[in-house]
Amino acid sequence: MNYAFIGLGNMAGAILRGIKGSGSFEGDGLFGYDIDKQRAQQVGDEVGLTSCDSAKGAIEKAEVVVMAVKPQTLTTLLDETKDELQKNKLVISIAAGKPLCFFEAILGSRVPVIRVMPSLLAKVGAASSAVCHNAAATQAQLDIATKLFAAVGTISQVPEHLFPAFSAISGAAPAFVFEFIDALASAGVKAGLSRELAQQTASAMVQGSAQLLQQAHEHPRALMDQVCSPGGTTIRGVHALAAYGFDHAVHEAVAAVIDRDLELGKDKA
Repeated sequence: MNYAFIGLGNMAGAILRGIKGSGSFEGDGLFGYDIDKQRAQQVGDEVGLTSCDSAKGAIEKAEVVVMAVKPQTLTTLLDETKDELQKNKLVISIAAGKPLCFFEAILGSRVPVIRVMPSLLAKVGAASSAVCHNAAATQAQLDIATKLFAAVGTISQVPEHLFPAFSAISGAAPAFVFEFIDALASAGVKAGLSRELAQQTASAMVQGSAQLLQQAHEHPRALMDQVCSPGGTTIRGVHALAAYGFDHAVHEAVAAVIDRDLELGKDKA
């Protein structure tokens, strides 16, 4: 089977590296297009992808087309390539905020479209991706998308109306975690640790905490209680976070991401 990736930025690159590393796509053809010719060539050399001179040229060579461009450019791209996309192609979109009906309005309801929301964590094979599809997509085509994104993490079927919330938690929140790690490291530097040691320790702590939570199958608050001794040091820190509105800040950040996602869905550009 041949796959075409339209847009070869960070996310597409991560997916393609996952495909290559999985060993499950041997014999399949990889084609792609990016407006940045140098980046296209670099990705092509790394993963064995054939760089094409145009989006339409890449689409012509594939049965499965992964749209990995910015949401703001999708309308123009679909208008320019819809004649080719309507020729028995499976369209997979990873564009934030663009619902299935957006694609159907341009391509028609007979073109199978699958939406997937991955994250930058695909770079390390740890993305949690959501998937939904329109009525034209078959189970076999859904299996193709599942196989594709399972190469870079886990994938779950999620109702489309919950995509903005899922995207905020899985796709945007790594940025929140990186900011948290940086804040912890900076606090460590303030207290006398070297930047290298503080950042390494904070990163390992976050990774280990997530691993413990997944394996323990307990509520996060239950594990917090195990760390917080009565009258101890940790409970002081937890109360300081509460006093400065930590939970509220996180809720507001997630809500802001959801709001922007919904705005992108309304944007016709």
